[in-house]
Amino acid sequence: MLRDHQPARADITPPPAPRPDAVHLRARRSPRLIALGVLAVVLGALGAATLYSLNTNVVNVVVMTRDVVRGDEIGAADLAVTEIPATLQVSASPADQLEQMIGQRALSDLPAGSFPLERHLGEEPLPSGHSLIGIRLAAGRLPSAPLPPGTRIQLISIAEDDETVVDALMASSPVLLDDGSSHLLDVTVEDDVAANIASLAATDQLVLISVGDE
Repeated sequence: MLRDHQPARADITPPPAPRPDAVHLRARRSPRLIALGVLAVVLGALGAATLYSLNTNVVNVVVMTRDVVRGDEIGAADLAVTEIPATLQVSASPADQLEQMIGQRALSDLPAGSFPLERHLGEEPLPSGHSLIGIRLAAGRLPSAPLPPGTRIQLISIAEDDETVVDALMASSPVLLDDGSSHLLDVTVEDDVAANIASLAATDQLVLISVGDE
């Protein structure tokens, strides 16, 4: 017995689409990014050169290793030699003066980390013919900048018809009092003006200005 012959169905599945040729994208270089990269390299080189210069152009100076108060004898353990950049604008004694500083007395308070100078040291804590007085000055009557011991200053009267101007030396740095608006400090003045300066300070008629170092 013969089976019915059925014709095969036609394949109607669409053929796969042909793959396009690979597209090669060429990276674009941004001139801005290139310029920034060059600038970063240049700045890095300049920074390295500056750091190298600071580390190589140094001088050896004497520094206090611990606090020494006025009148104390300077011992070997109180001093050391340190390096500072040669371009640093600071007054300091060269390292070869360390030995001659040992055994002298401090003429003013010398805190650790400060640079002792010749005028800070001597045989006596108070020079002959000079007096040490403590004064209290209100805010605005002295500079806000640091006034380390040894700073040369002038004390000026603001009393009516009083033109007193006295050269003096800071013996201790100003200390802010609990009232938050006045400072206490010690100054060294000549004997013949000490009483007048103390009187002017007691009546709040005194102004202090810094005149710098010699």
